[in-house]
Amino acid sequence: MDLEHLNDDQKKAVREIYGRVLILAGAGSGKTKVLTTKIAYLISECSVMPEAILGLTFTRKAALEMSNRLKTIMNPELAKRVMLSTFHGFCSFVLRNDIHHLGYTKNFTIYDSQDVHRLAVDIAKDILSHDGKLPSLQASLKQIQNAQNQGFSPEDLQKSALSWHDKFVAELYKRLRLCLKAHNAVDFDHMLSLCHELFLNFPNVLKRYSDRFQFVLIDEYQDTNPVQAKIAQCLTQQHGNLCVVGDDDQSIYGWRGAEVANIL
Repeated sequence: MDLEHLNDDQKKAVREIYGRVLILAGAGSGKTKVLTTKIAYLISECSVMPEAILGLTFTRKAALEMSNRLKTIMNPELAKRVMLSTFHGFCSFVLRNDIHHLGYTKNFTIYDSQDVHRLAVDIAKDILSHDGKLPSLQASLKQIQNAQNQGFSPEDLQKSALSWHDKFVAELYKRLRLCLKAHNAVDFDHMLSLCHELFLNFPNVLKRYSDRFQFVLIDEYQDTNPVQAKIAQCLTQQHGNLCVVGDDDQSIYGWRGAEVANIL
């Protein structure tokens, strides 16, 4: 495969195949180009099957851009067979196949923030024995979102709860999960924590995905939150082939629990 369109550092990054690979580069330096070229290199020069490669990023737009770039530098039919997805898209794929191990059915519903808020209001009224209008639950739901992105369970919050509000949030989180399960539903952030829970508690399920995806590549790794980093570690603990690309000065998802420490 011709790599002459790359500079020396980019060529080195593409050719570094096995084990943990960290590619740090600033904005506009061609990080995504290196990632897509590396995927094409794995297939054309290392005889890796396209289905054995998983590329993860953070937005559908970025995943589509990776897919389109890949199709321009290699056989488009082979490129289509590589799974390029957002973290949430990948977790949805896993859960649609295997969520039944956690007591849900495969035709689960994904609740948006408004659905979750309506459910939380009813639960909060029950916790507080409150028939009237409740104060805003925004801060409480934000705390629950942060807990999910950190990979914390309701029990984790209960153990560390000190204030009245912390105890209320832990109870709300616990009941919210139970109600979602009763409705055969998950919310956006819950998808990640459920996927991680599945991998932790069902080693045979994890092995199946780890055996399939022998090479995991993640773009914009500085934007991963703890539970996303844990999912990546689970997937690659068997074969060790994890390549991450990012810029430790460019994290934009701090509001969603991203921790630049993951890339450092």
